[in-house]
Amino acid sequence: MKSKLNIWFLVSLFIAGILSLWLYIKLTHNVGDISYDSAIDSPEFKVCGKYRALQYYQSGTYYQGGKKAIKQQLWSKVSADGLPPNGLLTVRFMVNCHGETGLFRAKMTDPDVKRMEVPQEITKQFGDLISELKGWVPRKIQGEPLDSYIQIVFKVENGKITDIF
Repeated sequence: MKSKLNIWFLVSLFIAGILSLWLYIKLTHNVGDISYDSAIDSPEFKVCGKYRALQYYQSGTYYQGGKKAIKQQLWSKVSADGLPPNGLLTVRFMVNCHGETGLFRAKMTDPDVKRMEVPQEITKQFGDLISELKGWVPRKIQGEPLDSYIQIVFKVENGKITDIF
């Protein structure tokens, strides 16, 4: 009788441990979180929070002057060289609590919304351009600035960038 009770106790302890680990991971990591990659990310960029960074649609982080200012600053510098002739290039990145940018990732879709491969050089090129933008204002909750994800989309038509949003 005692050995059956010990087995049930160990099984219960094991299940509780697994559930606790699963819950910890769920509460501290979001789907889509960008992990640091030493091959492409700058070691100088530091996130401020230990856990969650807000997604672009919930963050409230903005650029001084809005999308219009972003467009004005990027328009003369951006080029579609190395990109497919048509599609949408989405560059997703993090704005930390100091308004600095980093952890750039790029995805591209063709006009039929099929995913296309983005060369690492393109991600770096567009990340370098975006990192020149020095007007990011991070969201604050209870007076504390937070890290957040932002994205900028470049529309490519006939081998030229025709819109930035």
